[in-house]
Amino acid sequence: MPYVIAGLVLVGAVALLNLVLLLVILRRWQELEAVRRRADFAAQGPQPGDGLPDFTATALSGRTLTQDDFRSGELLLGVFSHDCPSCADALPDFAERADRTRAAGGRVLALVIGAEAGESSLTARLVGPADEVVPGPEAAPLFGALRVPAFPTILGYRDGVVAAPSAADREPVPAAS
Repeated sequence: MPYVIAGLVLVGAVALLNLVLLLVILRRWQELEAVRRRADFAAQGPQPGDGLPDFTATALSGRTLTQDDFRSGELLLGVFSHDCPSCADALPDFAERADRTRAAGGRVLALVIGAEAGESSLTARLVGPADEVVPGPEAAPLFGALRVPAFPTILGYRDGVVAAPSAADREPVPAAS
């Protein structure tokens, strides 16, 4: 009888160890999957060397913007969704980068995607950090041409060419086409 009990305890201990190892492996796999998803999102969007696509859009200021307005110098382009929690979280980082871009003589453009983008609080909060804000339906053609895979996406352009794409260090929110 003592051998049976010792055997059952040994089998139980091995099973428990196996379960703990399985949980550790599964958790690590999830972490690696999240990193891979972020890398996949970044690879789908604009890449260094890609040019600013042709577009015409009307900003909140009423000014008509075209790609020619941004072909020279530095441009910080932020693409946001009016109902994206990560976008609201990214605003302080975007504002900081906007200040640096303007200090270097560049300009800042923000696109806010969504049917209700014009009335959203996110759009109102972007008016200060961005030189021009293009909301909702007006932003759709440029948004489509950029192939932005996730919100928020912040792109740095130099002379009309992507210099430094960066998705936020948060879990990306897939962009609807």
